[in-house]
Amino acid sequence: MNKNVVYIIGLLMMVTSCSDFLEPKSQSEFVPKNAVSLNEMLLGDAYPQPNVSSCYLFSLQTMLDDDICCSSLPYTAYQVAQLPGYNALYSWQPDMFYLMGEVNIFYNVWESYYQFILGANAALDYIDDMVGTYEEKAIVKAQSYALRALYYFNLVNLFGEPYNHNKKALGVPLKISSELTSTLPARNTVEEVYTQIEKDLNEAEKFYLSLPESSQFSKNYRTSLPMVQLLKSRVYLHMERWSEAAEYADKVISDWSFSLVDLNTLPAPTAKEPYYNFISFDCSETIWLYGSVDDVTKYNKFIIGGQDKQPRWYMFNASTDLLTGYVGGDLRKERYIVKEYSDPTIYLTFGKYLISSTHVPSSGTEFGVAFRLAEAYLNLAEGAALSNDPVTARAAINTLREHRFIPETYTPMPELTGQDLVDYIRQERRLELCYEGFRWFDLRRYGMPSFSRDWVVNGEKVATYVIAEKDPSYTLPIPEQVLEKNKNLEQNTLANPR
Repeated sequence: MNKNVVYIIGLLMMVTSCSDFLEPKSQSEFVPKNAVSLNEMLLGDAYPQPNVSSCYLFSLQTMLDDDICCSSLPYTAYQVAQLPGYNALYSWQPDMFYLMGEVNIFYNVWESYYQFILGANAALDYIDDMVGTYEEKAIVKAQSYALRALYYFNLVNLFGEPYNHNKKALGVPLKISSELTSTLPARNTVEEVYTQIEKDLNEAEKFYLSLPESSQFSKNYRTSLPMVQLLKSRVYLHMERWSEAAEYADKVISDWSFSLVDLNTLPAPTAKEPYYNFISFDCSETIWLYGSVDDVTKYNKFIIGGQDKQPRWYMFNASTDLLTGYVGGDLRKERYIVKEYSDPTIYLTFGKYLISSTHVPSSGTEFGVAFRLAEAYLNLAEGAALSNDPVTARAAINTLREHRFIPETYTPMPELTGQDLVDYIRQERRLELCYEGFRWFDLRRYGMPSFSRDWVVNGEKVATYVIAEKDPSYTLPIPEQVLEKNKNLEQNTLANPR
């Protein structure tokens, strides 16, 4: 094994937090002896997990869309010094990351993603040099390609323009090797990034299909063939390759033993367990788990009360527009969205993962994100509707809704076609996938519509922020810290300050 191999593996073993991105402090003498050992290192260096230092990969999306609003309750914030940073994020300011850094709430998501990409790249670069069987090597490759595809998909949808709007726009740099070079990478186009994502997913699928069925899916928190198939379906929706989106969603539904949860059959809420944990392999819909609850809720669980024996209040609540979408008999509103412990009339901006008896998101040891079977039904419906197959689209939505409504109140969806059908499916998508990180990315691919949000301080509205149709703010600014380290990167077009 050459010195570069030893160096990069040493580098990976020394990475202990997101702040250490590409900053080796010394070389380690540890070298994996075989493919099995490298597979274990992949778990530590390429997977975001609850039991490692949080990098907040998934914290931004839920703060940006129209499912979140600012509390109208009077309060005295005990973290009042941080309010300018939260305001900058909430109002899509062009210098949001600088202002967040000024009050110590900035976490460099860009660098965090590239840290995990580095882990995947290293595994791909060196797996062929390891001792091991074909199957032992293939499983490492399948995981690495799948993870890299997911990370680039999220990165390009945060920092690049929507694919269906301007695929020739600048996306993010493609780094597909762990080799350290003196040349700083420039940004690839959105189209080039999507091409790489599709290529990686095809490779992941190929290697999974070459393995025995027992190695294609296991409840072991690693990626799998159905995870890859669902991600391909998601990517094809963004690329508007509708029939392929439907095809891969149907594979997830038809070829595997996952099943939709009937919300009517869930145990009744108790004081100890007020909400069912859908982000768990105990849930029959779960395909893959990753990330931590801390990562997901870093910003939207900002507390503005709770001192001096006062009730605890969260600053951010579920938007009225979202809540009014749930009609009578729809169990999702009560099962998916957590209520304020101090006031059950107030709905918050989190749910589906483990929630404590006092309605606080779990911390430290719980997964926060899942690939769920429900998404496959929604992807199938939208892909079919836009492929001129309304019968399949309506059947998929009806199957999903049958599992979400009280039986006496359930009625099949109307016999819609065309754009009316697509709009209906997308509304179901909003209701089903709320606070899972989908809505912001979906709004981008829906044409970047205009909407507004109020900023409320001590119970009084002090500002209304409007994101215009096709606003530049639908693409986030590249953090200044990133631009300072890499002078070859060009900043995105920024909106005017709000």
